Amino acid sequence: MTNTHSKPLHRYRAIWTSDSEELRRLGLQWLGASRIDLRNIGNFEARLNAIELETMGLAFGATSCDITADQYPMDVVRLQIALKGRGLSCVGRQITDIDDRQFAVTPAGVPWQMVCQGGHERLTMRLQQAALSQKLASLIGVQPKGDYRFDHTIPADDPQARSLFQLVNFLAQQLDDQAATMPRAVYRELEDAVQVAFLSASRHKYRELLETPGLMPEFSLVKRLEDFIEASWREAITIERLVAEAGVSARSLFRAFARVRGYSPIAFAKSVRLRRAREMLLSGDPAMTVATAAAACNFANPGHFARYYRERFGELPSVTVLRGVR
Repeated sequence: MTNTHSKPLHRYRAIWTSDSEELRRLGLQWLGASRIDLRNIGNFEARLNAIELETMGLAFGATSCDITADQYPMDVVRLQIALKGRGLSCVGRQITDIDDRQFAVTPAGVPWQMVCQGGHERLTMRLQQAALSQKLASLIGVQPKGDYRFDHTIPADDPQARSLFQLVNFLAQQLDDQAATMPRAVYRELEDAVQVAFLSASRHKYRELLETPGLMPEFSLVKRLEDFIEASWREAITIERLVAEAGVSARSLFRAFARVRGYSPIAFAKSVRLRRAREMLLSGDPAMTVATAAAACNFANPGHFARYYRERFGELPSVTVLRGVR
């Protein structure tokens, strides 16, 4: 394994070792493993980059040798995406390939085994079961009942799966690109989007409800939510907050915005933040920079902020700053 700084989440090193015994010790101590078996350990290298966010964890793992790890049950759903090579996820008698054809999903609350060939590289996302249940309830408008475990596989060529991968990859890039911690609201909205993408891509008995249009709320609801977003623009605008404010399901809410305005409530929140950023840049405050305005308005990446700003106002934010100081 070379060029480690190009690997996902390289700013969040958890285990970087060339000592196989150290990997066994740290794996048992930190990773919830009850047993780790390593084979073909010549020229051994292991890398684990990991970060815990509010409702999920994200990790990149790679080993030069074959590895088998028995894992204790945890109250998280795991999504494993192969970036290179092949691995297996084993839950009871269910054996699931992790390769370029499919992602593997491991349900919460069960012991499982991870098997990886030497050279295998993967992204692993751990989603809190309780947070997923809350998110699903807000999307379908009812509280899920009974067993709704996810299927063990997600075909990689499914459009929803591609969107999920792009979003997870984008989140990892944002985490690596930032020299300082992103605003909490940015993290929360990205987590929110990843949860929705996972629920849409994975197979479970409520998936059909996610694709079925709900009842259309009154048009006045859209204006009320726009006022709410205007008043709360500095905070994380999550689906749960919008659903709680609206009193309707998320799918009905998004359909209402699409029909009445032609865009989503999240797109409206972005436009509000861009407008607030423009006001800051035109203020003439000598301490106000493009980066400062972007951070104050919860834009994680200054480059993306500049692109969004130019699309919205027809000029770069740096040009607006110059006009503001005249």
